[in-house]
Order: sequence, then structure tokens, then C-alpha cells
Amino acid sequence: MSINQWIFKYGVYYPVVLARGEWLTGHLKELMKSQYGAPEQLQLLQLNRLNTLIQHAKRTVPFYSNLPDLPLQSLGELSQLPLLEKDDLRSDPARLWSSVKGYMIRQKTTGGSTGAAVTIRKDCRGMAHELAATWRGYHWAGINIGDKQARFWGVPQQKKDYWRSRLIDLVTNRMRLSAFSFSDEDLASYVKKLEAFKPVYFYGYVSMIKQLADFLERRGQTGTLTPKAVVTTSEVLLQQDRDQISRVFGCKVYDEYGCGEVGTIAHECEYGSMHITAENIIVEIVDEAGQPVAPGLPGEIVVTDLVNFSMPLIRYRIKDFATMATQPCPCGRGLPVLSNIHGREYDMLLNSKGQKFHGEFFLYMVEELKNRSVRIDAFQVGQDSELNLIIRLGAGQDAFEESCSYLETELHKRFDERVIVHFERVTKIEREPSGKLRVIKRLGW
Repeated sequence: MSINQWIFKYGVYYPVVLARGEWLTGHLKELMKSQYGAPEQLQLLQLNRLNTLIQHAKRTVPFYSNLPDLPLQSLGELSQLPLLEKDDLRSDPARLWSSVKGYMIRQKTTGGSTGAAVTIRKDCRGMAHELAATWRGYHWAGINIGDKQARFWGVPQQKKDYWRSRLIDLVTNRMRLSAFSFSDEDLASYVKKLEAFKPVYFYGYVSMIKQLADFLERRGQTGTLTPKAVVTTSEVLLQQDRDQISRVFGCKVYDEYGCGEVGTIAHECEYGSMHITAENIIVEIVDEAGQPVAPGLPGEIVVTDLVNFSMPLIRYRIKDFATMATQPCPCGRGLPVLSNIHGREYDMLLNSKGQKFHGEFFLYMVEELKNRSVRIDAFQVGQDSELNLIIRLGAGQDAFEESCSYLETELHKRFDERVIVHFERVTKIEREPSGKLRVIKRLGW
């Protein structure tokens, strides 16, 4: 352990989480042990925690007053309970608050990517469980509490939120690089700052880290920055992006999956499997009726947060889609695995037949153009109706014209023969207020 890490771990981070009532070390020790438990043991742990949560919710939360009598005999019975929608949280959140106040309740607002915010309450005990699960996932990447982090993220615009984020950056020993300043001059400045700061790992949006990798590769500076690991989050990590990031920075890329309402859901292990934090969360993969699909088949993710007693989220639809793996991971952990995370509902566009097309469908077309030596620096596709697409391209005039011809032909062939495509040539794609880059957007839906 370096002196810098020791100072931040024991002199800064631990005192702050202790003062906030979020003492995570006991939970982290338990998680480091339970991860190697047999799947049956983990399922029994989940069932016991689920029954405790349901009993608490039925007794103290108005929204759940009609839950069935306990105990549930198996996790399979969970599918008999109603689904919880985002609109339930937005329309009358107080009905989901427990009358047992809990200790040091936090409030966090999420959902900026879709423009409809959701506010969640969680007490310090639940936050400690959430933090412990996050640090366990980072341990798989060789990252420890106190390690220096370069954070590729948005910067809050409001003064109060700005200074709060800076304080958190200080406590967690990280340097924040803004999502809103990514010209070549900015990137050159970032490289100098990173060389001076010497972060142990990078963390942030795929699109931002990829932009830095693009810059270094164009400048012939591959290997200039050498973190121990790169942790990506919040955006779909394509294989070609993973390969490039790994090549430029000379380290392994670990993906993270979660949502603001429940925190971390799954982390990638050293074997490349996305392990679910089963001790804290139950993940179901369900069909449109909310019933479980067979392992290996795609479906919608529904989560139950087992550690939030201040505002229980039971069978909560987060509007993401994935597949549950059918084979155990060779790493030896008994935690279940998400084999494929297909992305958010708002990342999917529809044709006139109602068929869903994930953003990767469009991104692969752009990759096909790049393989034909057509340079595209920025790309976004929006849909304002079934048969109306708006495609924004950052490209030179010749590349723009060739791209328009190719994409229109391919979309008529592979998406919908009646689709109307409008092309716009742009210099850059605007990011969301959070800093996230959405290359697929449903406009006005």
C-alpha cells in the first residue's frame, strides 16, 4: 500500500463513511466470503432477506399493504407479486416510504437520461451495503479503497452541486475530467493532468474514455497513460471499444452495471463474467407479462432491492433488457451471471411492425462504414415516429455523402423499407445534462 493510498483510506475515506453511518467494512468482509458460496446457499440467503423485507413492507409501507402473507417458500413465488413501475415512484413516492424512519436517510435523484427524474430514499445501513458491493466489484479489478481514480464524468452546473461533487472527489481520491470539454486542446490538457496525477484506475462513461483513447492513438501516444484497470459504466460497452481502450492503455477493461435507484447490480470479474450482487439484489428476467423467462432467453430486467428498508423497491422495472447465463463462471464464484445486457428501453427503436432494434444494430452499420475507410467522428440516430429517423453525422463532406447513401440503403433493407431518413451533418453530438452520450434517442416519445 502506497503512502497516498494509506492516507486517503484511513485518514479521509474511513472517517467520512463512519461519520455518515455508512461503515462498510463488515459488509465487505461478508461479501468477500459469500461470493464463493454455492448458488443454493445464495438463493437461501436471498429468500430469507426477501421474506424479512416483505414482512417489513407489508407492515409499514402503504403501497405494499396488500402483499401476500408470509413466508414465501421459494424465490419462484416472487413472480406472483405485482410489478413496481417508475410512474409509481414519480406520481406518489410517499406511499412507498416506510413509517419506520430509519437512521440518517439519504435522498438521491436519478433518471436524467430520460428527462423524468425519480427520487429515492435509502438509510445509511442500505447505503453501506451498496458501497460494500461496489468495492467488492472493484477488488475483482485489483482496485482498493484509497487508490487514485481518474473519473470521466459530468460536472454539475449548479454551484451547490458542483462544490459537493468536488468534496466527494477529494474524499475518494479522484480527479474528475469533464464530459463537456472534449476538444483536442482539452484532451491534451487532460493527458498532462493524468500524467501528473498518476491514477491507479480510470472510471467513467465508455464514450468519454474512448474519446481519450482515440486522441492518444491519433497522436501515436499509445502507452502514454498506463492505469492498472479501466472500469466502464452507464453506456453499452461494444467489443471494438473494449479492444481499443485495452490496447491504448495497456490494461484490462472491467464493465459495471447498475442503476441509480438500487446502485450496483453487477460487476465484471477477471474472467469477463458480469456477476450479480445477489446478496443485495434479486434480478429476474421476465417477459412482457412479468413472468420469468427460461435462462438463456432475453427479457426485461426486474430488480428487488433487499437492503433498502426506507423505501422498498420490490419487483421494480428498470426498463433494461438482458439474458441470464446458463453456465457457471470459471472464476468459482457462485453469484449468478448476466450473459448479455442489451441496454435500456429508450436505447431501442421500433419499425412499423413493432420490432425492436437496439442501438448496436445502428452502431454496427457505422463500424461497417469505418471498415470501408469512411471516417465518421460522431454519430447519433433519433426517432420521432415509427417511420421517421433523424441521423446526425460528424464527418467530412465526402464521407458524409457516402455515409448517407450507404445508411439509407441499408436501413430500407434491414430496418424498414418504408422508413424516411433525414440526415444532418454536425460537428459534435451534444451530451445529456448528466454528461452521458446517447447515440440512440426516441424524440418526443
